[in-house]
Amino acid sequence: MSRLTQRLRRFLDPLNYLRFLEQAWLLRPAVSEKPVVFILGLPRSGTTLVYQYLVHRLQVAYFTNGVGKYPHAALLMTWWERKRYGEYRSDFQSQYGKMIGPVSPREAGGFWARFFDLEQYTRFEQVSPARIRILQRTIAGVQHLFGDVAFVNKNVKHMLRLDALARIFPHALFLIVERELPEVALSVLRGRYANLADPHAWWSVRPPDYPSLKDLSLPEQIAGQVRGLARQMDADLAQIPATRVVRVAYSAFCQEPERLIATLRPLLGHPTERNPPVSAFPISHNAPKTPEEEALLRLLSS
Repeated sequence: MSRLTQRLRRFLDPLNYLRFLEQAWLLRPAVSEKPVVFILGLPRSGTTLVYQYLVHRLQVAYFTNGVGKYPHAALLMTWWERKRYGEYRSDFQSQYGKMIGPVSPREAGGFWARFFDLEQYTRFEQVSPARIRILQRTIAGVQHLFGDVAFVNKNVKHMLRLDALARIFPHALFLIVERELPEVALSVLRGRYANLADPHAWWSVRPPDYPSLKDLSLPEQIAGQVRGLARQMDADLAQIPATRVVRVAYSAFCQEPERLIATLRPLLGHPTERNPPVSAFPISHNAPKTPEEEALLRLLSS
């Protein structure tokens, strides 16, 4: 392929136009005094349901589904999908963190990958000032798209960048969804079989001791994964003022989701309602069904 042909293809690529427009938008500095909320927890701990409910209930800002496909045009996609399709109303269905519908909330892993490593822990000092500025302006820009309100995002890999997020957004809140380790571990094990051709390949977040875990048996890998991630997250959260951390148990949330809304509403600047409340959600329980799952639970209890 000639150099001229390559240049023409790049010139005609619509993604390049989206990037150009996004960059032009970001030239206008956007600032918001409203909170930024990061939802995180261990994999398979119920963070997606909490994310859905907050966006369903309250007028908060968030990344819409198109940001997953066009991570370099987060502002444009969120603006367009909200303008074209209106307000979000959740059916509370999801498949391993993904939801259907253009205005459904998105984890936006591709967007966050522009600023942070997806597998390795990233500290504040490892993020360049230029990237910090783009990230801050993008989030503030999304907040203004929704009327300058609090911004909410859930991404399980936020636990790999807690230090950086806490310092890039010095007034951010961290909403931690907690679930019993056996429930989490069984769900992670089943997630490997559901999502991977080879369940022994790694799935989801890597803990700090990943190199010493990756060649172990499947139950040993997962027991080490959830324990290692829990230790790392607790250590990182201990460095953040307690006033910036809100914890909610998955089971308690399912039984009374409005209790969390009552806790968060004043912290988010008293946002208005987007949709009526839901009284409760079914609590998902995992019980061992195979010898492998029983072995996993024995490891966690030892």
